[in-house]
Parts: sequence; C-alpha cells; structure tokens
Amino acid sequence: MTTKISKTWRVARPFACITVLALSAFAPITWAADTSYDFSVCTHTKTTMIEGGPDLVAFGVESWGVVSSSTTKEWENATTHCAGYIRVMAGKQVGKGVCKWIQATGDTGTGEWEYPAAGDPSWRWLVGTGKLKGISGGGTFKALTSAKPVEPGTSQGCRRDWGSYTLP
Repeated sequence: MTTKISKTWRVARPFACITVLALSAFAPITWAADTSYDFSVCTHTKTTMIEGGPDLVAFGVESWGVVSSSTTKEWENATTHCAGYIRVMAGKQVGKGVCKWIQATGDTGTGEWEYPAAGDPSWRWLVGTGKLKGISGGGTFKALTSAKPVEPGTSQGCRRDWGSYTLP
C-alpha cells in the first residue's frame, strides 16, 4: 500500500530538518547536574546583644569556621565567615544571615541562611566565583555539638550542613 505525502509536507520536510539541525547546534554540550554535599563544620561565634528585654531578645552573630569532615572532596578543608541576626519573641526564635565559603582551591560560594519560626532552618546559594560561578540550590543544617563558651558573648560548636547545588 502506498501512502500519499501531501505536497506541503514534501516541501516543508527539508526545512523542518534544517531547523532541527540548526537548533541542535545551539544546544549545550553538557547539561547541569545536581551535586550533593554533606559536611561537618566547626565554628567560633561572637554574639552582640542588641536587645535583652522580656518581650524581645535580639542579637547579632558573626562566626568563622572550617569543614572538619566532608563526603564531598570539593568541600574538604573549606572555610567560612558568616554574619546575621537572631531574635526571640514569644518564645519563637527566627534569624537570617549570609555566609561566604572558600574552598581549598580558592573558589568561593556565598549564600543566605534562615531560621524560620517553625520548621527546619534553610540555606540557599546566591553567587560564586571560579568553579562555583553560577551556583544555585540549597539545603539545611543542624547543630551537632555546642561547647561551653571560651568567654562571654561567644560560642563554639559543630554542625552538619547538607543539600545540593547546580552549576551551569
């Protein structure tokens, strides 16, 4: 049995093939993929009390840390510097801040953390340099230890950070 191909399709078919070939020339050679990370970071934090009343406790936080163990080679021995705030009202703690991470290679990634009034804390990657340029994604974190402060207004402890990110 023979099928008839319409005259329009016979004329349009070569143009359709050329269009598909032309568009594929502009398609990326590699596709971005999620990279998981999971590491422990130990930090030293300095707090500055802003308000310490019965209705509101608010303080600024600044911390410095180093990754002590990582399941992802790129994050081994990475360092961090963070700044933000925590406030407590009606027994509910909330907070927000930013952190800059520096990998051992010198590549950097900066993002923001948030403690919501309810639910898990979150992390979101904002920008990066070097191999981390164009980073996006995020994750969460959880305290692992909290030691007795070395001096008033400081804290020392370790936490686990995990999540994923995408690079272009």
